[in-house]
Amino acid sequence: MLARSIMALRIVAVLAVAFAAGHVVQTLRPLPQETAAASAIDAPQPVLAELPQLAGIVAVSATTTGDDPACALGLRLENAPGAMIDLSLSAPCNMGERVVFRHAGLAFTETIGADGQVQVQLPAMTADALVAAYVGSSEVVLGKISVPDMAEYLRLAVQIAGSARFDLRADEQGQVFVAKSAGLEGAPHRITTLGQARMEDPLLSQVYSVALRDFASPELTVELGITPETCGRTLAAEVVVSRLGKALRSSRSVAVPLCGTSGDILLLKNLLPDLTLDAPE
Repeated sequence: MLARSIMALRIVAVLAVAFAAGHVVQTLRPLPQETAAASAIDAPQPVLAELPQLAGIVAVSATTTGDDPACALGLRLENAPGAMIDLSLSAPCNMGERVVFRHAGLAFTETIGADGQVQVQLPAMTADALVAAYVGSSEVVLGKISVPDMAEYLRLAVQIAGSARFDLRADEQGQVFVAKSAGLEGAPHRITTLGQARMEDPLLSQVYSVALRDFASPELTVELGITPETCGRTLAAEVVVSRLGKALRSSRSVAVPLCGTSGDILLLKNLLPDLTLDAPE
């Protein structure tokens, strides 16, 4: 039987959590507009900060209580085949609100449904997976689960700030894979899209995943759409690589050509590291 451990924490200090949630958004916003016409990728920069420190918080049940029990938040994590996590968030009094999920460097946004629920199938990036859900401006729910088969998979995730439109593509000896949306629908996709693009301040991630037994030295590229929202700007990009159950993040800057080329595609060949089977340091 797959081992499972679920933990949820509640932060009641409104100002502290509002600061933390705001930090999540700010760290992935586009950088100020640049004037350089040529596109370029800078050398790796220091990685973004970890989840905010949760000093003085005591582990409680898998559901937060809140002032009104009817509005209690619940975060449930379950193991799924292929080192995936079935994530279910219950927020009965937060229908239609934005929620930010974070896990091992990944960050993506979803909208809480009319039934007060969010369900996503999340590619695990670490063997001991910690997932945080930032709901509204005053609550954070944490869940933790052990993913026994995580070491059998190699994963690479890409995130580009703001309203950037991008696609991660993998060429495995002539077989090309593109992203599909995450969902609780059985077998995991080779490339999964996490997050909703049509919302305020969207955070999107795309994750390439392959079992080590099927590893075929893929050629990975990112296609970035040049739009009026991104042209002439320098965007913050993050890459998370998971090997043997451990994740390593790096940050880079992508300079988008000046406006006037809107509608074109910028092919980023040097954004991603070469995948190897070695464990991160």
